[in-house]
Amino acid sequence: MKREWGLTIRDIWDGIRTQPGRIGLALLAIAIGVSSLTILVAVLGGLKEKSRQIVQELGVNVIAILQQKRQNQDLYTGLEERHASVLVSNLPNCSISTIRRYEAPTLGTNDTLTVVATDSSLVKIRQWHLQDGRFLDQRDIENRERNAVVSKSLSKLWNWKVGNIVMLRNSPFKIVGIVDAGGGALDTESGGSGLILGERVIFVPKTITPLWMTSFYKPGYFIDAIFISVPASQNFNITFSKAQQLIYQTQNRAEHIAWVTPESLIRGIKKLQDTIGITIGSIAMLGLVLGGTTLMSLMVANVRDRVTEIGLRRALGATQWDIAILFVIESSIVTGVAAVIGTIGTHLLLVLGKNASPVPIRLGFRSILIPLTVSLVLGIIFSYWPAKMAANITPSEALRYE
Repeated sequence: MKREWGLTIRDIWDGIRTQPGRIGLALLAIAIGVSSLTILVAVLGGLKEKSRQIVQELGVNVIAILQQKRQNQDLYTGLEERHASVLVSNLPNCSISTIRRYEAPTLGTNDTLTVVATDSSLVKIRQWHLQDGRFLDQRDIENRERNAVVSKSLSKLWNWKVGNIVMLRNSPFKIVGIVDAGGGALDTESGGSGLILGERVIFVPKTITPLWMTSFYKPGYFIDAIFISVPASQNFNITFSKAQQLIYQTQNRAEHIAWVTPESLIRGIKKLQDTIGITIGSIAMLGLVLGGTTLMSLMVANVRDRVTEIGLRRALGATQWDIAILFVIESSIVTGVAAVIGTIGTHLLLVLGKNASPVPIRLGFRSILIPLTVSLVLGIIFSYWPAKMAANITPSEALRYE
């Protein structure tokens, strides 16, 4: 058995090395197609992961109502707490939270922090993870406690811990929790300040008078964003339409309001996925088909050159299956080598240029398995006709050919 396999491998090698030009051309075309396919899988995987991160940072089944423009505060006509109150009264099954964003200095530094005045529901709606301590609770809101929660990035930057006292200008706050408020996936997807909080964020009760500001409105008068968490048991689209009707009944300046949902955030990514799928997918398909047809013509020529050998094998007892499998294995080896070269080379280039890529890249098991599988299937498909043609050669036909 070992001897038979050894002879088979030797015959396959002889068939490959006798046609280096055609083999090289087929390898190149298939490798280009495999490289394009690897890039396609890696980019689509990266975009899919980006979409997941975006939805996760906004929150699943969350509607965000954002204040688009806030010009002169004396002429302010944007979102107010009364709008949130209307939503709370008419959407009883939904969780609703508001935020007001400030920029404030902290004592002893020249740096400013993003101060987010909010309530106790925000962390649950945005589905953020608490690293330590707790988030603001209802007692903090009602009693106007000078408690604060800081972002994980800010905690690491200045080594702030639960129990520390921080100063917002001259106002002291006690840190009661550290929260992971997202990894920045929303930065390129939305310009709304209610979504992009940055890394240096500190959350305080919305009922606290913002003494860190030189001028301000009464707390609770105007807000930057409203977040609505829709229960899974409730129809999201119906709730979204109802929320819009409620807001526009009390707010006639619709141009100052932006509505953000998970679907609206990833709509651009889906369009990019379609565009990349068509362009890079076409290149991959063209390269693979070109490589496959080149390989098939190579195998056909190989069959014609080896008619006498095939006839002799049949005369010595080789079956049609024995002859066919010889050419299928030969084709699979060529496509397999091309796939390995294309996949490894492309992975190295993507690893080196990952940070400079304008689109997210995700390398992993799929970006290796899919190109290899497709190339092997391609080798089997394009070897079918040459293998069948070789299997049908009889000893008598070989003698006539000779």
